Amino acid sequence: MRKFIYAALIAASTIIAIQSCKKSGGSTTPEESPAFDRKAMLINISANIILPAYTSFQTATANLDAAVTAFNASPDNTKLVALQSAFQAAYKQWQSTSVFEFGPAETATLRVNVNTYPTDVNQINANVTAGTYDPNILANLSAKGLPALDYLLFGTGADNNAILLMYTTDSRAANRRAYLAKLSAELKAEAATVLSGWGSYRATFEGSVGTATGSSTSSLINQLVYDYEILKNYEVGIPAGVQSMGTTFPTKVQAYYSKMSLQLALLHTQAIQNIYTGKSAQGDGQGLDDYLIKSNAKAKDGSSLNTTILNQFAAAITKLQGLTDPLSANIVSNPAAVTAAYTELQKLTVLLKTDMTSSLGILITFGDNDGD
Repeated sequence: MRKFIYAALIAASTIIAIQSCKKSGGSTTPEESPAFDRKAMLINISANIILPAYTSFQTATANLDAAVTAFNASPDNTKLVALQSAFQAAYKQWQSTSVFEFGPAETATLRVNVNTYPTDVNQINANVTAGTYDPNILANLSAKGLPALDYLLFGTGADNNAILLMYTTDSRAANRRAYLAKLSAELKAEAATVLSGWGSYRATFEGSVGTATGSSTSSLINQLVYDYEILKNYEVGIPAGVQSMGTTFPTKVQAYYSKMSLQLALLHTQAIQNIYTGKSAQGDGQGLDDYLIKSNAKAKDGSSLNTTILNQFAAAITKLQGLTDPLSANIVSNPAAVTAAYTELQKLTVLLKTDMTSSLGILITFGDNDGD
């Protein structure tokens, strides 16, 4: 994950152009097809998906910070369990929030500040020992956010009794409590800043109805694909050894210490599917699926591209549901099943990153070495 993020920060302006505006099989370009109301799609996605996601994440991080404050005031097992639960709720909500790295989130570099993993345990312990922590230095990028809290709340002892000792009787207990407070306060502030920024950015997002690079549709699709690459590669592929020449790295899964990696991967996949379909608590609104249908986009076999994409989402989710948490243990005990899940995720990558963008005339503007 760190290599992926660092490369993205350094090469954010790299453009890999997918030149074709027509799909094989007779689909038309967006310009040739009957007009699709992109503004209605953007309004639905901003009002019913993006803003609720940021609002829920802001609430979850505020609850997490409050739980840290309560725990630090008088640490005990009951407050530790409550804090762990608040952390898990925030991490789950992040899966519906991470994709929107444009506008205020891009300005705040929210994704890397919230969820750079695997976390650097040595750096965390060095910060605890020193009693100092600077969130702005590069070394601490992997020692903050949700992954750092994952270690601090679940990985510092064999069970909750042992973890509690690290915050009560351990010689660095006070430093560790202070570190917890700083990390949770940062998350709360970052979530609030981005949500506040959407107050003015929303009109900009909904009003940018073109498809050129920098438009809202382009930004949304690029970040949907980028975030999906993170899901496929870093939540599953690299830990499973698929992208590391067969060498597995079970400890590199997301949320390794709290042992909910698979649950998060499923939530992440379903959240991306909801963005694609425009589905929210308000119902099934205008989404990218409707855009493809209106464009008469075809898969390579001549069938509906939208139907093919929906079927592949279902296939990938089914394979993930066949696994169990902790995913790290599945990688060791049932590697073939994890690889099979990755294979279905990879098939969806091609459909989203190549076929969908080509059909809609959207350029992929981030660089990677995924080989698609």
